[in-house]
Amino acid sequence: MHIALFTDFHPGTVGGIQTSVAAQYRGARRLGHRVTVFTAPGAESTESDPELVVLSPVRALSVNGFATVLPTRRNARLIDAVLAERGPVDIVHTQTTYGVAVAGVLAARRHGLPLVQTIHSRDDVFIQHTSPAPYPAALAMRALHNSVLPHRGRMPRNPESRAARHAWHTMIAQAQAADAVIVPSAHFAERLRAHGFGGALHVISNGVDDDLLDELPAAQRDGSGPLRVLWCARLSAEKRPLAAIEAVLRVPDAVLDVYGDGDQAAPARDLANGDPRIRFHGARSQRDCLRAMREHDVLLFPSLGFDTQGMALLEAAAAGLPVVYCDPALSESVPAGGGILTGPDPGAIATALRALAASPAELRTLREAGTETAFPARQSVLSAEIAALYTDLITAPPHTRMPSTPDEVPTAPGRLPLLGHSIAALRDSLAFVSSLAAVGPVVRVYLGPRPAYVLTTPELIRQVGFGTAGDFHRDDLRAAMHEVVRGASNVLTGTPHELRRRMIAPALRQRRLQDYAAITARLADDWAAALPTSVNLMESAHALVLDTISATLFTADFGAAAEAEVRRTIPWLLARVVQRAALPGAVNRARFLADRTFARRAAALRGEIGAVVRAYRADGRDHRDVLSALIGHVDPETGATLGDEEIVDELILMLAAGVGSTASILAWVWYETLRAPEIAKAVRAELDTEVGAGPVEPDHLYRLPYLRRVILETLRHWGPWVSTQNADGPVTFDGLTLPDGAVIVYSPYQVHHDPRHYPDPERFDPERWAPERVDGIDRKAVLPFGVGARHCPGNNFALLTITLATAALFSHWNPMLERGFRARPSSGDFVAAPSRLPVTLRPRPGR
Repeated sequence: MHIALFTDFHPGTVGGIQTSVAAQYRGARRLGHRVTVFTAPGAESTESDPELVVLSPVRALSVNGFATVLPTRRNARLIDAVLAERGPVDIVHTQTTYGVAVAGVLAARRHGLPLVQTIHSRDDVFIQHTSPAPYPAALAMRALHNSVLPHRGRMPRNPESRAARHAWHTMIAQAQAADAVIVPSAHFAERLRAHGFGGALHVISNGVDDDLLDELPAAQRDGSGPLRVLWCARLSAEKRPLAAIEAVLRVPDAVLDVYGDGDQAAPARDLANGDPRIRFHGARSQRDCLRAMREHDVLLFPSLGFDTQGMALLEAAAAGLPVVYCDPALSESVPAGGGILTGPDPGAIATALRALAASPAELRTLREAGTETAFPARQSVLSAEIAALYTDLITAPPHTRMPSTPDEVPTAPGRLPLLGHSIAALRDSLAFVSSLAAVGPVVRVYLGPRPAYVLTTPELIRQVGFGTAGDFHRDDLRAAMHEVVRGASNVLTGTPHELRRRMIAPALRQRRLQDYAAITARLADDWAAALPTSVNLMESAHALVLDTISATLFTADFGAAAEAEVRRTIPWLLARVVQRAALPGAVNRARFLADRTFARRAAALRGEIGAVVRAYRADGRDHRDVLSALIGHVDPETGATLGDEEIVDELILMLAAGVGSTASILAWVWYETLRAPEIAKAVRAELDTEVGAGPVEPDHLYRLPYLRRVILETLRHWGPWVSTQNADGPVTFDGLTLPDGAVIVYSPYQVHHDPRHYPDPERFDPERWAPERVDGIDRKAVLPFGVGARHCPGNNFALLTITLATAALFSHWNPMLERGFRARPSSGDFVAAPSRLPVTLRPRPGR
């Protein structure tokens, strides 16, 4: 397999994490796997390794002597380029909790890869010892980390400082982002659980490289001379080197060899004050440290509350070297009887060393106890254990696993304080929803402080559409649009919804559609003939669709004022409804002027359409249009009829759906056709055969199979990006129960761009709907008009409008896109629209 390791500490620098990562790297390669390591720069690195990729650091910013890397777009582009160049990666393994590791999490999500996180160290203790201002540092780190990887749920209270609590929020959030978490010791696993981590947790020890173990020389200790004490660790405050030096200085019959370097090197030398018994050797390799362990009497390891295992303790156990240590939690890393646990102050440490210096027999006993215990941390064994975990994750990809409780539902990246994901959803809605399938089948997003649950698989979406998960309502959508649509079929639920669907169905039945098709064909042909030679087809699509829907809604002469108000108001209202639905309620309530303007314009629209409804009732004739059908229908089951306000609701809903969704899809059909010469050529050839010199007529709907494939592919490629409902009581999806009132979201656009359902989904390919290929499409994943009880009742009318308008345009003209033009989608409605579509029109031959 191909493994991508991410670490904030360059493997060539000194430290326990670096040593562990280097051992994992070599161990995985020894098992035949390929490993690419993404890391921060390291000044101490001298060897060139083609599998090592150094990310761009923040200039002039380092922490404890280590370069700082942030998950910037520049680094994301580098990571993606490397992954593309080096072939498919099977799994991502992050080894730290800082910028490089965060970049690794984001890379795993972008590429839909399983993610393993190893948490090696206590960031809370590290910040406490290394930062001059621990609380602001921990708070800033949490805020920065949370902006990308938000912490989920409430963290239990533990006896710790405020700075430590912030640091633990960061560590737990990093763990929550992973599909599996590895920690090196049982005691650290307990601390993670105590801080609220409930995910998959595996205790796998750090290891020592097999080659280093096999080449260890025999012990060279004869028991004579002073007690030979070894320090083998980074010289930094959390490791407590000054306590070690002070303790040895109090023991006349002891010498201390210091293997390591760091920001405490100068204070350590000052404390030693030139005493020849304290010998500084600088940064040394792991091989040198292991050899030194064969030559010394005891390892001194005074770290307290920081190390989760301690690489030097493992190395000492491998070398049969007794240890003196201060942290009782590290006892699980020390062979039984092979070490002395002492108090943390220099006096207590000195007492333990003094006793060993005076008793060679006790040293032998410690040494024998250590060598009699089988060494458990040979890297080849541990690498095989990690590889088995990788295999489990690869064969059962995390984004296919269904969470069993709300706490297990992953949160989408990019959450902001107070605003949640609202800004991301509005700024680049298509990219945002497309990214969610890689997170999981159910993903938590925040609309302000309120969570919503996005369903990313067709199977789960169908459980909403057909009600098998429970009952749902649309009160949130109703609240966002109640001034303009108060009780239309799209916001009703239960029995009222079922009745309303029956009441509007006659207006959209096939015999009525035949009447509408005649009107639509005539309007489309007149519209196309009157187009100027230079035009923005996006604006023109809105105008045509408005004219078409208005003409089929109310054909009588007294609809003119209403049509004018529709033109002025509907597009504006649509954009505000989507905006209001995405923003937190508190933000919407604070927008007093915007709310008043929205209510005023909604009232004006309802007033004009209401006047038309009253005029139709007074007239009493059937004008063969939608309004006549709505007024005249009596439900055969209940005898119910629609009142004026109910009819106004349905007319506005039809107008909104047409002006927003239908016009947007129509413009995308034209754009996708024009940007692909082979598609445009096929469309024109079919029109030449079937329509010829025109005009476009209703029966052409059934004689344009290639154009229909283009339209179906457009509906797939540019389908609605969002649909929302609310749980009406607890709802259960494949064992996951969400609470009453939970906001349930799904995105046809996301499903349509998921390669699990559509191979090469970003390619616009009408031939995927050809008779010989269409059976390969999972019908459950075809969602442009929704599914189940909420399936759009106007889908056939939308298709006939799009087909006839496109046939009219391309039979009259050869449109040419503006040179170099690339459409930018705007998500002001539930279906994204091209912001503009500038073309030059050239007459077709014979026109």
